[in-house]
Amino acid sequence: MKVLQINVRLQEGGAANVALDLHKNLLKEGVESQFAYGWGEKGGKSSAECHVPSSFQVGQQFQVIGNLLIHRVLGVDLVPPIGEGRKCLVDAINWADVVHLHVIHSYFLPFEWLVDELIRTCKPVIWTAHDFWILTGRCASTEGCVNWRMGCGSCNIQDNYPSSFLDISAHIFKGKRHQIGLLARKLVVVAPSTHVADAIQEGIPSLTVKMIPNWIDSEFESYLKETPISDKPIELSIKQIKVLIVANNLSDRSKVDRRLINDLLELNHVELHTIGLKSPFKGKQVLNHGEVLSRGEMVDLISLTDLALFTSEKDTFGLVMIEALACGVPVLAIESLASNEVLGALGIEPIKTSKEIHKLVRIAQLPLCYKGFSPKILRQGVLENYGSSAGSMKYLNLYNSLV
Repeated sequence: MKVLQINVRLQEGGAANVALDLHKNLLKEGVESQFAYGWGEKGGKSSAECHVPSSFQVGQQFQVIGNLLIHRVLGVDLVPPIGEGRKCLVDAINWADVVHLHVIHSYFLPFEWLVDELIRTCKPVIWTAHDFWILTGRCASTEGCVNWRMGCGSCNIQDNYPSSFLDISAHIFKGKRHQIGLLARKLVVVAPSTHVADAIQEGIPSLTVKMIPNWIDSEFESYLKETPISDKPIELSIKQIKVLIVANNLSDRSKVDRRLINDLLELNHVELHTIGLKSPFKGKQVLNHGEVLSRGEMVDLISLTDLALFTSEKDTFGLVMIEALACGVPVLAIESLASNEVLGALGIEPIKTSKEIHKLVRIAQLPLCYKGFSPKILRQGVLENYGSSAGSMKYLNLYNSLV
């Protein structure tokens, strides 16, 4: 079995964590796997490439920058890979028995060019929809917009990631649906959650859609096993609560409820810990840890906190929720399709409003759904439902069914 993983990033972001862990687990199982990624730091080679066997960069810095500039205007990537990166990707597609797409947007390569290469080789294709890009004319996250049901166009969220100045989303939508149609016979789409699977099946009924949840990656899981954890019931202290926020971009208001965080910082017993870039939060009660790529460091930092907040309403899964819970840290999540599904599998209920979250933190009290939970029980529940090996084996079984 030969599998090619394709993702825009090698190690940054939830999709990269899942794709990279799958790649490593396949290698451990004796499956031949290659990992092709678009770009790393500043559009160049990823600093992690030397530590990831059978990985290679497809893009070149000026090609990535070119696509970024074009996308900022038109909302589409037009510059294909060239040189050694192009040759490596084409050779890898020819080599593979199955091509597994993950996130393939955001200044990486033209979708039409990639589809042409996949059609030419007639290889089975798995596409994990880590976001909603497969459905829309441009957006990766829909912010609740369902304009994709009408073919996009007249877009009122032009700033939505990945943003563009001009709106040609209806034109891109038609082209993307045509390209997906060309792949349909050889394509299986995998969604990380039921609500994403349902939306894709509604939007493109001709596709075969399956659901495989995201999971705690094996490196993160190995550090968990080395980290002591309490079996005593979880309680918060009114003297001090270390509150955690994790996001790739902490300034993204659709992911981080800035007003809620600032209100919490007015409470004397709150100490805020952030993990991610571009934190807008400052002050003596704030510890900004920046981008954290080491999985061991991530486990250590999360484990030091008392409470994690998840206020994103656009995530398709919310990997950070199960990472925090696996470290024994309770999560207060705003109600959303993702939090309802992911936390619901663990018997935990999301919170309806930010005001309720503020009140709970102010009085140092957890919701009733955490009654009887210890950090150890939280970890056990996460690993039973979202452990690394189970997710990888589901994909391996899917590969085998297609070859």
